[in-house]
Order: sequence, then C-alpha cells, then structure tokens
Amino acid sequence: MTTDAFGTAALRGAVLEAWRASPARLREDANTEEDHARGYYRDRVLVELAQNAADAATRAGVPGRLLLRLATTDDGTAVLVAANTGAPLDAAGVASLASLRASAKRDAGTGTVGRFGVGFAAVRAVADEVTVCSTTGAVRFSLADTRELLEGTAAQEAAHGRPGLADEVRRRDGSLPALRLPWPTEGPPPTGYDTAVVLQLRDEVVRDEVRALLDGVDDVLLLALPGLVEVVVDVEDAGPRRLADVTGRWDVLTAEGEVPLALVADRPVEERAARAWRVTWARPRDGSAVPGVVHAPTPTDEPCSLPAVLVATLPLDPSRRHVVPGPLTDAVLDSAAQAYAQLVGRAAAEGADATAWVPTGLAAGAVDAALRERVVAALVRTPLLVPASPQDALVPPLRATLVRDLPDGPAVTALGALVAGLVRVPPSGLAAARALGVEERALAEVVDELPTGGDVDWPALYDALDVAAQDATAREGLASLPVPLADGRVVRGPRGVVLLDDDVAGVAPRTLEVLRTWGLRVADPAVVRPLLARLGARRLDAAALLAHPALRAAVLGQADDDDLDRADEVTAAVLDVVAAAGTVPADAVAWLGLLTLDAADGEPAPAHGLVLPGGPAARLLDDRVLAPVALDAVDRWGRDVLVAVGVRDDLVVTTVPDVVAGVAPDDDADDAAALAAASLDGWADYVDELADALGAGAYCGDVPAVADLDAVDDRRWPEVLAHLARTPDLRAALVTSVRGEGTAATAPSYTAWWLRTRADLALPEVFALPGSVALPAALVPPVPEVLAGLDEEALRALGGVGSLADVPAARWAAVLDLLGPVGGVVPLDVAGPVWRAWAQGAGPDEPPAVLPALTAPGVARLVDDAVVADDPRWWQCAGAQGVAVVPVPVAPGSRGAAGVAELLDLPLASWRLGADDDLSGAGEPEDVPDALLALLPDAPAQWWRHDDLRVVGAPVGWWVTGTGTQAQVHAVHVAGLASALAWATGRWAARGAVETLLTDPDDPDAALGLALE
Repeated sequence: MTTDAFGTAALRGAVLEAWRASPARLREDANTEEDHARGYYRDRVLVELAQNAADAATRAGVPGRLLLRLATTDDGTAVLVAANTGAPLDAAGVASLASLRASAKRDAGTGTVGRFGVGFAAVRAVADEVTVCSTTGAVRFSLADTRELLEGTAAQEAAHGRPGLADEVRRRDGSLPALRLPWPTEGPPPTGYDTAVVLQLRDEVVRDEVRALLDGVDDVLLLALPGLVEVVVDVEDAGPRRLADVTGRWDVLTAEGEVPLALVADRPVEERAARAWRVTWARPRDGSAVPGVVHAPTPTDEPCSLPAVLVATLPLDPSRRHVVPGPLTDAVLDSAAQAYAQLVGRAAAEGADATAWVPTGLAAGAVDAALRERVVAALVRTPLLVPASPQDALVPPLRATLVRDLPDGPAVTALGALVAGLVRVPPSGLAAARALGVEERALAEVVDELPTGGDVDWPALYDALDVAAQDATAREGLASLPVPLADGRVVRGPRGVVLLDDDVAGVAPRTLEVLRTWGLRVADPAVVRPLLARLGARRLDAAALLAHPALRAAVLGQADDDDLDRADEVTAAVLDVVAAAGTVPADAVAWLGLLTLDAADGEPAPAHGLVLPGGPAARLLDDRVLAPVALDAVDRWGRDVLVAVGVRDDLVVTTVPDVVAGVAPDDDADDAAALAAASLDGWADYVDELADALGAGAYCGDVPAVADLDAVDDRRWPEVLAHLARTPDLRAALVTSVRGEGTAATAPSYTAWWLRTRADLALPEVFALPGSVALPAALVPPVPEVLAGLDEEALRALGGVGSLADVPAARWAAVLDLLGPVGGVVPLDVAGPVWRAWAQGAGPDEPPAVLPALTAPGVARLVDDAVVADDPRWWQCAGAQGVAVVPVPVAPGSRGAAGVAELLDLPLASWRLGADDDLSGAGEPEDVPDALLALLPDAPAQWWRHDDLRVVGAPVGWWVTGTGTQAQVHAVHVAGLASALAWATGRWAARGAVETLLTDPDDPDAALGLALE
C-alpha cells in the first residue's frame, strides 16, 4: 500500500486550488517549466542531477557518490537512473521539487551548490514520468496524471460556471506543468545509495541524447562539484565506468573566503546571505585540452581561454548560463586571478613551462577579457620564469630579462651567470613573455654589459655561445664579446684579434710585446676557441702573421724612427716571426726590405740595401752601393731568414703590383706598389715608356723587374748579363714583354728597358741576331761584344732582330737615321729591305722625317718628300715632275700601297702625278703569241708596240690599262711586254718566265715555270 509520507496530497490540493482561483497561474507555471525544460536546462539534466547529489552529500557531511545508469526495461522503455548518497528526501525537499525558485537549500549553509531551486526542472527536458526514491520514501511526477487530474478539475469548474481553467488546459494542448503535482509512490533506491531519480526517457531520440551526455561525463564534473568523490557511469551495453581520485590526474588549487556585504547588495534577496566565495583551478597533468568555459560551478556559456578549468562562485543570470557583471563578479575574478597565479607558480616550481599558462592573443569574451587582465597582473609578480643560471631561483616577470635573439639554450645559461635577472624562455613562450612585460634586450646589449674583469670562465662561455653563433643575427650580436689578450688586457670584440697557431708558439713573449705596441692583439692561448674565429678573429700561422697590418706598420714605423734601440727591437721581433714562418708572402717582400739591419761597418741600413757576404750579389754588385750585412746578424738569424727579408744573396726580382701605364706610385705612399717601385731605378720613366707603347692608362697587371741593376759593378756587366740569361726567375723578368689589358701591343720588360736605356752598355737600338740574313749592315749592326754568348731570346729582349720586319715601331726612327743626310744615295740592297719590311707590316710608329725613295729608275736616295707607287707601273715614274717614289713590293700578305701610304703619311703616286691613262706616243697593235696565250688564257690577244712611251711625262717601258682579256697592254720592248702581260694577268712574280717565252716560245723550263706559277 502506498503511503503519503511527504504530504503530497496537501501539496497537490494547494496547487490545484491556486490554479482554480487563477487559471493564469497555471499558465505561468506551465510556461516557466517549459522554459526551463526546453531552454535553460535543455542539455543539463546530468549536470543538475549531479549537483543535487553533491548538495545532498554536503548536507549529510558524507562523501558524495553518484551512479548514472542508462537501461532498458522489459517493455522497451529507456530509463535513466541517477542515484546518490547523502541526505535523503524529506517533506521540505519534496515541496522544493514541486515548486519553482524556492530552494530547500536556503538555510543549508556553505558548501552547497544549488541556489535557485529550479535545477530539478531539467528532468523535463528528457522525461514526462519522473520518480524520486529515497530511504525515507518515494514520490513521483507524471505528465499523464497531471493531465488527467487537471482535465477532471477543469470539468468540475466548468460545471459550476467557471470555464477559465478548462479553457487554459485546452489551450495548453498537453503541455502542462508536471513537476508541480507530486504523487506518492513506492520503491527503494539502488543498494548503497540514499536517493535515486528515475527518469522514463521520452523516446529514442532523447535516449540517444542522454547517452551522448553520459559519454561526455569526465573528471570536470568532479572538479566542479567537490561534494562528489565518485561518479559511476553505467550504460547498458558498454559496462560501468568509474571516475574518482581526480587529484591524481589534475593539478588543483582551491581558494575560498567571504566577500563583504556591500558586494552582494545588488543581488536577489535569497542570494545575499550566500557571501562565501570559492575558486578552483585545475589543469590536467598530462597537458590535455580542457573545456573552454567558465564553471559556476556548473558549466556556463561564458568562454574561458586559459589552459585550466575554472570553477568559481560567480553570480549567474536566471538561465545559469551567463555571469552577471557587477562588484561581486569583479571580486571573485580578482580572487580567481590570484589563485591562478599561485597555481602557475607552483607548477613552475615543479619544473613545468609556466609560459604555456600565460594568456596571449585575443580574449574570447567579456568575462575572459576581464579575467585575463587580472591574471596577467598577478603573474607579473609571481616567480615563474626559469633563471638562466641554474643556481638562481625562479624569477618574476617584473624583474626578468630575456635575450631577444637568443631566448633559450646553453648560451643563455652561460650568460645567466654574468647577467642578473636573465631568464630562459623557449621559443614557444616568447609571446607569453611579451604579454607579461618581460624586458627584452638584444644580444648585443647584453654582450656590451658583460664584465671585462673578475672571475669569468671565458672558455666555457665561448663554447656555450658557439652554437648560437651559427646564426648570422646572433653573430652580429656577439660582435663586442670581450676577449682576454695574452698581455693581460681584455678587449671588446674578436674582430682584429689574432689567434696564433702552434708554429708561432715559440716566438718570444718580448717579440709579441713589441708587435703589440704596433696594434697586434693576440688572444690569450687559454681562451682560444672556434667561436672567436667565427666572430672575426684571425687564426694566423707565422706566415699569415707576416701579412698582418701590425707587422707592416712596425716595419714602416721603425724605418722612419730615429730611435735605433726601438728599431732593433722591431727588427728582432719581425725576424723571429720570419724564422718561424720559413717563407715570406710575396706581397710582404717589399716592405720587409725596409727592416733596419747593421752593415759590416756598423752603420744601419735597410735590409734590401745589404748583401750577404760570399753570395752572387756580393760578387756582382758594387759594395759602395749595397754594403755587406754584419756577420753577427748572419750568425744570429741565418742566411735564409735574412734573404727572406730582402738582404741580397743574389740578384732578385721585385714585382710591382697593379701597374698602370703612365702612372707612377706616389713617393710618399706606403702601399705595396709604391714600396716595390721605390727599389727600382727609373721606374717613373719606365711607366712613361709603357704609356708610349701601350697607351696611357693601360692596365698592365703585376710587372716583375730585376732590382738593384743600378748597383751592378761596371766591371761585372758581361757576367751579370750571362747570369740574368741563365737564372730562370731573372730570365723571365728580362725576356717577358708587358701587355696592356685590351690591346695587342706589347712593351719591353723593365729589366730589358733599363739595360738598353740606363746601363752603361752602349747598346744600339737594334742589332742583328747571329745567323740573320738580308739585314743590311748599314742599318743593323751585329751583336755588341758585351752581349756575346747570350741566347737568341735574351738578345731579342735587348734589341736583337732577325729582319727589319722585327724592328719595333719606336726604333725605326733611329734605324732610318743611320742612312745619312737628305739627298744621300741609298744602295738598293739597303733600301729594298726597308721597303719590303714596310710592305710586310713593320714600320715606324710615327711618319718618318726622311726615308729612302726612288728619285730615278734604279736610283734611291734619302728624301724628305715622296709619293707611294700605287703598283709596279708607277715605279717607272720615279723622278717625273721631280717626285720621288716609294715602291711597294708585290707579295702575298702585303699591306698594299694604301697601307704603306697611310703608314708613311704620303700620297699615292696616281693622286700626285695624274691619271694612269695619260699615255703619249703612237703604237701599233700586234698579236700575243699563241704559245703564251695557252699558258695565260686571261691575257689580252693584242698588244701595242711603241717606239717611245710616256706617262705623266716620264718615259716608261710598259703600261697597262684595264685587267685580264680587256686589258690594253703597251710596251716598248720585250722585257716591258713581259712585265705588262704579267701585271695584266695578275702573275707579276712570273714576269721573268713570260719574257723567256716571248723570246723563245719553245723553252720548256719557262713554260713549265709559268704553268706551275
């Protein structure tokens, strides 16, 4: 028999009476229940049931356990059971369930969650039949029973003339407030639980929705409802799933307190007594994602972008989905921010990356924005950043500094020992660090403030920074890194610092000290690490040290220093390095020669002004110009070291770099070119010679030259010349011509030029090479006696020629001067080679003032005016009208008359004397012999015999107008006819064979010669 232990009849009667009295009240209750079931609590049935369970456990002071079971009855009805431990159902509780916004928990004290008395309405979202079973009794709510009771009551009212209730029930169309009318029932809760809510799910769609909600139950439910210690989810075909002991999987921090009364003054009356606040933050230890909403304590629709679950007693609107702004909300958010900072600080102390907890980017809503602002303000003062130095404690962002170019890594750790407040921030945490206002400094700024004194482990620091220096930006930031030097100083910046290799280790410290005064900065060997070289320090062996500007400055400085002791110190230091190097860089030879050494007589002199005793230089050079070096210097340093710095053991080659024709180095300059040129006699005149030959400004590159030629003992010239010719490097400097960039012209080497122009050797401009032929002795003398024994290549470099065609253009004027005065007769065997040379491409670089020319047929004289014969016809006109003619030999490859005329700047004969058809004298035509025509098919068939033939007034033996078979051939005699026919047919070289055939047509040799010509 069912008992009414909770007075449900009285409750029903009171509600019905109210509805009778005011049908509008029915409408209001129905609408309110529908709003909650279909709106506010449409997806919260599990959360609200869990909240009631947590409150029941809290009221009873026992651990809350909740069972959520989804099962199907025998008749196929899906049932959701929510069983819990805690305070059992009582009459007040039933009354609360049957009312709206009249919670029975008003006086339950702190710790309970429910505050509005409407959460139970969430069951109506999924069920029309609801039963609440407890150890004290049971009650049920039924939409069907409510409809039946209301319809009966409405009919009674209508019978008494009060149709209002009936009209309202009809309008509702079955949508009635089922939770307002409780009914007594029977049934115990599941074993081990004190109360159970049993919901008969409305249909299959609802069943699927509830199952999805059950699948979503997780640890967050326990975190939000601390009154629960266990939740068991039992879905019929999946088996039970137990949730408990969340603190093992979550990092949880809870703070609580009480707000001043003034902060709740604007809240509803029944909330004003609830002044206690509580905030819980929880973050999964495995770093998994968290629900991004605020829990108050059940989930709201307010987003939260922080990487932790927030459960806070924030005031909510009636829907329990949104936080209500106001002083109470501000106070709770303030407390939440402080609690969050504590949680982050605790996590950081346990080794977690605190930057992952810092909010960055845009806020997700108004509440999220307000919370993030407070959180950042709290975190700024919380020790949470990892110090760069492992020995230091966590650093609050307010006092932290990070290196912008180098936020983390071994380099930061090393710098942390020297820079206070320096922290390590992973690249992923840079945005968080900026949000916290951490001071960012460039690596260069941090490096600038590194101490240069004190106990600094420089090798460890360099090793740590070496990895970072792989990045170009970081290398720039390390530009001012302090570097301890071997002399005890500490300089800023590796650039310009020298790292000495092992082969310099034996150099005396005094040597390095001397060189230091000239700017050499040598790193302390104990701190030498690859980083220094990567940042610009120069790793030098002894040979490379010789090329260092400090050594060069020291040598040039001591050369101008009157302090002999200081000069001796520099010399000794540099010779130490040379001895260690073994070889000297080519570009250092010139300035090393300025080292001051003692001569045998005790007087100081530059190294290149001294010679080694007993060597070729001492034998060949005048000791009044280059004195022997002191013997004690030879004993101390050795011959090889002294030779390496310029002391002469033999004649040497000095290379002048980057020579430009016509440009001599400044005498006051100390560059390599100036220093090299300073040791060469007449260099300025030589570059002018290059300008004449190659053109001013022509780039000639590096020019080798034999030095000290001006110091040769005059008695030793034959020996010197022979030595030059047989010594490879000296020979190359003698015989190698200089070429200008972009031109085919060449100029003599400096050595050859100096020997020809400045040496006391009396060399002619040109001379005939041994074995040369067709070189008139009147023009080209034989090899001078001083050059006897030299090979042809050496002789050519000094002016030897094999033919007039070999005479350089600049020397033709001197050659022509040998012919004598104007008007003098020039033998044809002398003039002929000159004319042939000009036709073959040789000739003066400027038109000569006098030249050999034919003044009459067969007579050559030296004249100052002439014309150039257009071709062999005009040779016969020599002397006509008083004009001298320069004949141009006809030969393959000849430059031709026009070329010779241009070379000599003379007019052509045809231009000066007139047209080539100005013939005088009558002639008689005759046939060309058939035998000759057979061999010269392109010859004309006729020719004109003349007794007297003149052209431009001069008697000639032959003349031709036109060419080939159309030519008109005129001749006075057989020899003339042969020349004319040879010229007309282009067979000039065969004129002798033609003459022979004209005389004897049957001569087989002449015929064969002409046929083969």
